[in-house]
Amino acid sequence: MEPIVTATGIEIALQRLLENLCKRLKKNGKGIRTAVLKCYRIDGKIPEITIGTIRASHHADHLFRLFELKISSIEPALGIELFILHATKVEDHSPLQEKIWNSDAGLQDERIAELLDRLSCKIGMNSIHSYLPNEHYWPERSIKNVLSLDETTTTEWKVDRPRPLQLLARPECIEVTAPIPDYPPMNFRYKGKLHTIKKADGPERIEQEWWIEQGQHRDYYYVEDEEGCRYWLFRLGHYEDENYKWFIHGFFL
Repeated sequence: MEPIVTATGIEIALQRLLENLCKRLKKNGKGIRTAVLKCYRIDGKIPEITIGTIRASHHADHLFRLFELKISSIEPALGIELFILHATKVEDHSPLQEKIWNSDAGLQDERIAELLDRLSCKIGMNSIHSYLPNEHYWPERSIKNVLSLDETTTTEWKVDRPRPLQLLARPECIEVTAPIPDYPPMNFRYKGKLHTIKKADGPERIEQEWWIEQGQHRDYYYVEDEEGCRYWLFRLGHYEDENYKWFIHGFFL
């Protein structure tokens, strides 16, 4: 056979490899999480493309569409004489039981997982995140990033107090004018802009996790400025302490 030099030829080879591989995986109750297609060219070079999935899959058509988005990056040069498809990571695949009545499957819907797979191939896996609650007091530790939609939570989301939609990974220090002893701030300066506070609520005290590290507690305030924008601010330590500081930690969008 002549070496393959066209995108159509690459697609045909890929389809055949995926069909055979997915049949084996389905028989063994497994699914692909990451896979690599290696193309061995006549000149000795080996271009390759890699895909990843949010949830283990042995759906050949879906996996082909993920690879298809990257086929244009393969340069066949004088021709490709060998293709190898390597499932670099596989996991158990448990097909969802079909329901008699139509209902919203939420994140368990396979179409959601396949949509996220296609988006991640276009904009990158690191651009899509899934979060679950974590058993910590400190807000930045109270959520964790998970790699799979199938990972289950070990604790419930805390909904008894308002939390910002955008939480800074690390609180940023700000300048604050506040009366004493524990009144909310009157204004604060963030990134050079002065915000005058019109509404405020708090404080909500969150203690330091002494079993992780030593430190002071935080007193959080929910504030709204003259433009109607809302922020999550906190004072680290008691007001009477000479070394207390104010921080901004989140934004209510």
